Amino acid sequence: MDVVGTVGAFVAILVVLVLVHELGHFISAKRAGITVEEFGIGFPPRIGSITWHGTRYSLNWIPLGGFVRMLGEDGDVEIRRLRESGLTETEIDHAMEGAFNRRPIWIRVGVLLAGVAMNFILAGVAFSWAASMSQPLSLGPLHVLEIQPDSPAEAALVVGDVITAADGQTFEQSRDLTSYVSSRAGEPVTLTIVRDGATKTVTVTPRELTDEQISQGLGAIGFTTAGRAAIEIPGGLASAVGGLIGLNPEGAGDARGPIGIAQITGEVIDAGLLAVVQFIGILSINLAILNVLPFPPLDGGRIAVVLIEAGRRKRLPAEREALIYLTGFALLIALVILISIQDIQRLITGG
Repeated sequence: MDVVGTVGAFVAILVVLVLVHELGHFISAKRAGITVEEFGIGFPPRIGSITWHGTRYSLNWIPLGGFVRMLGEDGDVEIRRLRESGLTETEIDHAMEGAFNRRPIWIRVGVLLAGVAMNFILAGVAFSWAASMSQPLSLGPLHVLEIQPDSPAEAALVVGDVITAADGQTFEQSRDLTSYVSSRAGEPVTLTIVRDGATKTVTVTPRELTDEQISQGLGAIGFTTAGRAAIEIPGGLASAVGGLIGLNPEGAGDARGPIGIAQITGEVIDAGLLAVVQFIGILSINLAILNVLPFPPLDGGRIAVVLIEAGRRKRLPAEREALIYLTGFALLIALVILISIQDIQRLITGG
């Protein structure tokens, strides 16, 4: 798939994931009587917006997420603003009736978890759909996304190769092909591949793997496919964070940012509809898991702040809460930038 098509497909998939996630927050907030001030897709600056039934619906230029902005999310900042505008305490109380921070703890936690729940529901729908089509359709050929260092694949395959057969045999499911290759450990296997539009054959000798090597993600031949890479997107996050700050130098390149995921999207699109549906399900689970991490401004971080307030039996000062979210957001953006730099290096080096 060309660059424009890949970027378009990536943005479309991201919009679906974000819409589902934010709809969870939006619907649960509305049902709880919380005033939703804005429902946004992407991050500002705004492309455009409309206001309907008291809520602004906006489309924004940065397509890396979305948000639901509820009254009272920023502590008592709104109260201070209303006081400065000259409203009386009675008028302020009336204006803040639908505030998020005036709802019971269990309702606030429920609203924050609703986005995660919706992503799990989307994943369930995607995997059910994939299961229903797995008989008439198959994953098709294997698209080589990465080559593992010091592996049998290193001398025979290159990134972008498409493996269509092994020892002259084609398989209905790509996992059947990988199972066949794994079963031939120590014996030469002839792979039929498509490289730069031309069909050719290469010979590799699959290696025998220990349970520990398998758990580390090593393969019998040693290459990563689109589906496998999708599963590993969040798995290397902790390792990558440790690597980026110097705690685990070998793990710095494990995670993928928006650019890396966009690259994988192109490979998945080429693999067919079934792969796309599975990819959406996997990404939806990834988004759910990442969002429950106790790191501001993710949902898990916001839940942690709510629970801290419950334990203290009083709200955090508005300035302190705003500082927590601002610091967390800055760190998150810095992490995305660092990982994106690695994604660009992969593209340049073909690694």
